[in-house]
Amino acid sequence: MTMDESMSAPQTNSTILPQAAVALSTGVTSRRIGFRVGDISFGVTAQWDLRISLDPGLLEFETSLPQCDIEISAEWADELRMPEEQPAFESGGLWSAFPEDGGTAFYFRTPYLGELPYKRGWFNRDFSRGHVVLLKRYFDADLPVYPLEYPLDELLMIHRLALGEGAEIHACGVVTEDGAGCLFVGHSGAGKSTTSRLWLGQPGCSVLSDDRIILRLRDGVPMMYGTPWHGDAGLAEQASAPVSQIFLLEHGDRNEILPLAPARATAELFARTFVPYHSPSGLAHTLDFLGKLAAHVPVSVFRFVPDGSAVEEILRAS
Repeated sequence: MTMDESMSAPQTNSTILPQAAVALSTGVTSRRIGFRVGDISFGVTAQWDLRISLDPGLLEFETSLPQCDIEISAEWADELRMPEEQPAFESGGLWSAFPEDGGTAFYFRTPYLGELPYKRGWFNRDFSRGHVVLLKRYFDADLPVYPLEYPLDELLMIHRLALGEGAEIHACGVVTEDGAGCLFVGHSGAGKSTTSRLWLGQPGCSVLSDDRIILRLRDGVPMMYGTPWHGDAGLAEQASAPVSQIFLLEHGDRNEILPLAPARATAELFARTFVPYHSPSGLAHTLDFLGKLAAHVPVSVFRFVPDGSAVEEILRAS
């Protein structure tokens, strides 16, 4: 699975087409916006006459920190063209990645708008600083825009985590009544949204996300964090919990929990994790992180039937 296949449709907007032609018409405009996901903060400061607004799907994750982990400036551009050299990675969708000026540049374009890229985002080597330019002709300059419109915000998260800070994974995260975190991992169609809905009815339980979860180590403790990039169930919560168990979802004709050895568990988790395929060091860091996670937290295959008995099976095993 390529990164763009797993990021093929916006989670915080209503259409697969980029919002370059329509912009955001809701929210309060500002010279600066910020949000925080997985204890990593993003700050965007507008230059000149660019009006910016946080995507509505990120409002729960909004922050007003004066200095963020990733600081980005944004401005209009009158001209914007694709580089002549070959990209380091071609997503097969909206974006391509190029090595530029000691960092990484992402170019975004779509046949809907033409051959010219509608946005370019450059970021330094450690993804702590960046600059986004938007091709002005594709926007209504009288309306505010969200410069990190999906998938750029999630791309930044994935690349920052791949520096050794954690990983983003296809999963729903459930926090039980006693505060323990159960992570249900799966490709599209494995049952993440179904599992999320089953747990919503449980007393004292919450769901951090039904599709994408951030995993990090905090003082050596594996933690899971909600994200705004939700799935079909539309569940996203700005919260975190320690990871107590990990389950790889599979459909079955009965409920069954099958423990995995750490090496096998690491490989299975990697196959369901968002990684920067063009970065050998990023791949290595991610694999190392998942190995540490699998060594600390029990990982099992969970074959389940989509009803309340699946929840009961997990509670009995906890």
